[in-house]
Amino acid sequence: MLNIFRRHVAGCSKAATRSQDCPSKPKCPIHFEGIDGAGIRRKRQALTDPQSGSGVREWNRAVEIIRGLELPAPIEITPKPQVGIDDAINSFIAFKARRSADVQRKAKLILGRMKAFMERRKKLSVTEVTFSDLVEFRAAWSDALTTQRRNQEVMKGFFRYCLKSDFITRSPAADLDAIPEGRPKTEPFTRDEMGSIFTAIPNLTDEYGRRGQPITEHTRAFIMVMRYTGMSIGDTAKLEKADVDGCRIRTYRKKTGEDVFAKVPPFVIDALAKAPHDSEQFYFWTGKGKLHTRASKWGNRLQKLFVLAGVRIVEEDRKKRSGGKLKAKAETVRVSKATPHMFRHTLVRDLLECGTPMEEIAELLGNDMKTVEKYYSKWDTRRQARLERRLEDFWKNDPLTAAMTA
Repeated sequence: MLNIFRRHVAGCSKAATRSQDCPSKPKCPIHFEGIDGAGIRRKRQALTDPQSGSGVREWNRAVEIIRGLELPAPIEITPKPQVGIDDAINSFIAFKARRSADVQRKAKLILGRMKAFMERRKKLSVTEVTFSDLVEFRAAWSDALTTQRRNQEVMKGFFRYCLKSDFITRSPAADLDAIPEGRPKTEPFTRDEMGSIFTAIPNLTDEYGRRGQPITEHTRAFIMVMRYTGMSIGDTAKLEKADVDGCRIRTYRKKTGEDVFAKVPPFVIDALAKAPHDSEQFYFWTGKGKLHTRASKWGNRLQKLFVLAGVRIVEEDRKKRSGGKLKAKAETVRVSKATPHMFRHTLVRDLLECGTPMEEIAELLGNDMKTVEKYYSKWDTRRQARLERRLEDFWKNDPLTAAMTA
């Protein structure tokens, strides 16, 4: 608080006092002392008008100036430096360091595409990204709907991380609407198709077009593991020799540390032992390089096998490469719509037909009940026929049915 007073000059009748009144003309100058709004103690000094630069002699004007000096000093807020999109992405990937390499790879892929899109719009910091930018970026996606759903969740997770890290004050991805599921349930292999696949294995050729090479036994063992364990192509590709215990194959490890095994027929173990091994540790992988790359190569090999087996063949117009360049004219090629994941669906269908409870199937696959019911419990004609046989057995033992048909 500041105190104001007149310092009467010699010759003024009020000299040696601090009286507000002053009979002199001109009036004696006004002084002040005390603590101002910034918390600074001001020693006794003459009050100067900031507009004219001269001393103040009018009391009302002095009060106005003192009120301004008593106001709290404005807090200077230093704006935070804007975080670049590239730096934000690197920080997010580092945050995901404990997640699997595949999760990190997919995050880098979609966020890298987003970064390139924003750079074309001259937007380099994460604060410049708007909701409309993300809508237009998403509109250019041509992936499968399931891939789009996953990519959108990655984007939303990235901006949630930016929000928690104080890179932004509001997430531009928060209001993105959900992408519809749009994925039809996978049709399991029929028994005829399974027979055709195994029959076609001897016709599978290596990269030089030769038959009867180690690739035959290698592929047979790989397919048998997928068929009788329900493991994904990636998990099968990284199957370790330590995972095999007699006629049991460890499919995964629970979060509690307990191992889950799938018991398989002895001929599956025999096929594993007979097939060439890629390393001392793994059956189908050297352990070097990225697992994703190895799984992709196995996927290409199985697609080639499905075409040889004539399973779910369609004809498509595709451009082939010649001398490293795409040919101008597309050629009609035979491709298979079958996927390696159908082995997993086939096992689930067969287990359901045998009356296996859904809870036990979920344990075997490492999924929760909701996922198994949504994606793996497809109703088919074989299960329908079994239900009808059960209903007919019920009729035979039902007294009312017997009375009505008598």
